[in-house]
Amino acid sequence: MGYLKERIKHAVRFRHKRGYGVHSPFMFNLILNVIRDREKQFQYPERLERENCLNHRERKIFRLLSRLVRSLRVHRMICLGKNADILCRYLQEVCDVEISVNQLDTLQSADFIYIGRQFPLDETTFAGMLQNHPQKCIVIADIHKKGIHARLWHQWLEKATVSVDMMWYGILFFDDKIQEGRYCLMI
Repeated sequence: MGYLKERIKHAVRFRHKRGYGVHSPFMFNLILNVIRDREKQFQYPERLERENCLNHRERKIFRLLSRLVRSLRVHRMICLGKNADILCRYLQEVCDVEISVNQLDTLQSADFIYIGRQFPLDETTFAGMLQNHPQKCIVIADIHKKGIHARLWHQWLEKATVSVDMMWYGILFFDDKIQEGRYCLMI
């Protein structure tokens, strides 16, 4: 029942869906051209999508991550989670990025971190990670479910410059050059 209540509250509040009320040029561009992909400017490896039998939800997040990685010009990325190896192959097909799969020892050098579903996390691993965070962006799955993902989301939300809550996933930006903001979207 609590999850349904959160889902309804989120659906009522996702007013930034088309960029309305967004005053930051960076976020306006990100919402319309990257998250929404209004101009259909990105190409995706559909062969990999068929080979790995990705369901609709996985295909949507893989495509979103590929658009984010390309638009942010990511050099080093870490993928943690259930389908991290498939995501690694997917992203290496569309862009030139160095990706570590489920390797926590390279957290400090990454500028993009994806914390996917069903990855056994402990808070001690991530406790000191944001002390001197060189990474630009963190994407977390299942941010409203109980567990470590929700705790990490709420802990890092305070330190992030910009947060994008997409109900199933959350994006956090740690860049002082970007205008601060909290956004609710649906993908």
